[in-house]
Amino acid sequence: MDALDYTARNYLGDQLHTAETLEQRGRRRLTLGADAVIVGAGPGGLCAAHVLAEAGLSVIVFEAGSFWPFGEFERDRLWANEHLYQENGSRVARGNTIVPVASGKGVGGGTLVNSGISFRTPDRILDMWGEQFGVDIWGSDRRDTLYAEVEEAIGVSTTREAIAGGNAEVARRGFDGLDVEHGYMPRNTPGCAGCGTCQTGCPVGGKASADLNWLPSMLRSGGEVYADTRVEKILMDGDRAVGVRGVTRHPETDEALTSIEARGERVILAAGAIFTPMMLLRQHLGTSGGWVGHNLHIHPATSAMAFMPEEVTIWQGATQGYYAHHPDDPDIMAETFSGSMQTLFTPAASVGPDSMDFLRNASHLAACGAMIRDQSSGRVTIGDRWNASIDYDLAPGDQRRIRRSLKFLTEMFVEAGAERIKPLVAGLEFGSDLEAMHRAIDEMDPARDTTLYASHPMGTCRMSADPDRGVVRPSDGRLHDVEGLHVTDASVLPTALGVNPQLTIMGTALALARGMVDRA
Repeated sequence: MDALDYTARNYLGDQLHTAETLEQRGRRRLTLGADAVIVGAGPGGLCAAHVLAEAGLSVIVFEAGSFWPFGEFERDRLWANEHLYQENGSRVARGNTIVPVASGKGVGGGTLVNSGISFRTPDRILDMWGEQFGVDIWGSDRRDTLYAEVEEAIGVSTTREAIAGGNAEVARRGFDGLDVEHGYMPRNTPGCAGCGTCQTGCPVGGKASADLNWLPSMLRSGGEVYADTRVEKILMDGDRAVGVRGVTRHPETDEALTSIEARGERVILAAGAIFTPMMLLRQHLGTSGGWVGHNLHIHPATSAMAFMPEEVTIWQGATQGYYAHHPDDPDIMAETFSGSMQTLFTPAASVGPDSMDFLRNASHLAACGAMIRDQSSGRVTIGDRWNASIDYDLAPGDQRRIRRSLKFLTEMFVEAGAERIKPLVAGLEFGSDLEAMHRAIDEMDPARDTTLYASHPMGTCRMSADPDRGVVRPSDGRLHDVEGLHVTDASVLPTALGVNPQLTIMGTALALARGMVDRA
């Protein structure tokens, strides 16, 4: 399978259905049947669909977001928030802190808007899953083969220095001075042009998102996808799931166009770690063990910026081209990030003359973030309409990690030769006194005084061989207390990973779907 395959559009109207194609055909009501009905066309859903369709099963996938053919992404964050992010990019977790929690939507899911970062989960985490939760799909005898399969399928390679950009060069110089493990980022971006706008959809089609690898594969094997279609109900026959009911809506006006009912031997939820538990909670499914919606991990991240003596042009180069591991804490990883001034101005600039100074020197700006493998955990419950309510408290241990992260980033910028540095902490401006910055970091409240961000929700339908400790079986993702109902997205991951999760989500979905085939 090629990492980049643009043939999906060839199936439009025949196997790849959108609000537009259904409206053109005047299809106001559809009744469908398949061996497997999947909710969600992100990496978890499309990887499962790929396996099942390749095994000869009939597969139908429903996706609430749209299908985006090559060339239709706009390099504008406001447009992306509306079209490519769940809840218009405004979802937050609230508790003793407030953390934006971003998730992608559309055929391709979060891979449409991620940076393509492709790390394997550390062995110590996968070993712990086996020991504590009975998860053998990631056993030491299987993980290398599974990861290698995913990496080849989506074209993972190390970001080239020529593409990484000036921001990555600042980090390389700084982390090299700290003598820590660091390197150019592994990413699934075989056609990357270094335009720095991954988060608004790849404008050149160079990122091997799930719509450019797993989707064409499942379509060639006979699968079908219904985009712009929100599943509103899981159909039950006694204690067995037998299908779903949903509505195709116009993506701009939200007008209901087509009512769809699809029945299948298997119903697979892959709507993400926020929507999947919400669907179960709405119908009180899988709730006997009390874990649905709990155990939410998000990899909270903080960041720092700096003005360098040289021009950096942060808006050019790979969006996230460089990484480093904290020397003393394996649960902290630093990753550079770039973006447009539209994205960076609000968190970095002040007002009045300070804001003008920021804009005048914008070409010299560098930025780096650090995410933590959170021990904190939150909870997803049903909010207003189709939105989620997310509770999340930043635990004391993770607050200490946030402080360590900010010190790590500021030390890196000093080693890189920064003229002025700004950790994103309330009350701190760009400055050069490292000791003063570290005192302020020690004295601050990390839950209240830092700018936090998260985009890796996981764990809310944890897999565990013990039904008292999880929601789904680790063999095939089937719910412990509902027949015919499976989960294959990030919600099944038992704990936080400490690295970007896309490889592990994809590998987990492949393994769970093969478990379904084996037990068919």
